[in-house]
Amino acid sequence: VDTLEAFEIDDGQEFSTIMVPTACTAQLSYMVQTLLRHEVRPLVCGPTGTGKSVCVTKTITKELPQDAYKPSILGFSAKTSANMTQDIIDGQLGKRRKGVFGPPMGQTALIFVDDLNMPEVETYGAQPPIELLRQLVDSGGYYDLKEKSWTSIVDTIVLGAMGPPGGGRNGTTPRFLRHFSLLCVDGFDDATLTLIFSTVVEHAYKGGYSGDVSGCAAAVVKATMETYRSAMKSLLPTPSKSHYTFNLRDFSRVIQGVLMQKPSDGFADRAAVNRLWTHEALRVFGDRLTDDGDRDWFVGHAR
Repeated sequence: VDTLEAFEIDDGQEFSTIMVPTACTAQLSYMVQTLLRHEVRPLVCGPTGTGKSVCVTKTITKELPQDAYKPSILGFSAKTSANMTQDIIDGQLGKRRKGVFGPPMGQTALIFVDDLNMPEVETYGAQPPIELLRQLVDSGGYYDLKEKSWTSIVDTIVLGAMGPPGGGRNGTTPRFLRHFSLLCVDGFDDATLTLIFSTVVEHAYKGGYSGDVSGCAAAVVKATMETYRSAMKSLLPTPSKSHYTFNLRDFSRVIQGVLMQKPSDGFADRAAVNRLWTHEALRVFGDRLTDDGDRDWFVGHAR
């Protein structure tokens, strides 16, 4: 942590694009860069909300030399088809010669596939978009959709990010995974989460807010942390409450909602911050609860 460079959030930067450097992000960025420079395909796997996609995107678009690498990003969903995937990849590459496509000479194309294991499984167990990517990395190309002739893809590296199977994500075949070096990202501990969100909240409360509001930054993060951990511990999923699954995006949504309030006469003291935080916690966590017992527990906790 001591070796991380000083980080400043740009004024006006969108909340979703902020990535506070931590030991985990520094390690992940270094490993991705090292693997790509040696033409090894990285695959980042970890729970929702750990910043996998943001970190990899920043690495390939800002930290790697852009004169040597040409990054392109595509996201998979349950309805992504093989034809859609092939059209997107073809649109990022140029024709070298007959039957051969690739990036401009002297560059390496980086195709980053987010949510890699989201495509739904068809009747016979295959996931067509993933099978297309497997053919690309296994055989160095695929068949042209119009001429039905073989197309070779050169100077191109496929990398991906995905969450563990479950909750709409599917398992991926070993014959596809064998082409990748797997990098696993775990959920953040309390100290890391406090570092990330304290940096964001303190920056947001610097300009235009009263001193009473600015002094609430640490309390907002601490209260959200306690609520998030308590919800994960006490509000467990059951067959009738299968949606009781909380992740770091819920933590982030509470913080984002609190920071959407602009400085004004009606938002000038600690009581206003407390009311706003309670509203956001009830919106993100409380609205998901389905019976009175759980709601009473959460209201008592939020107080």
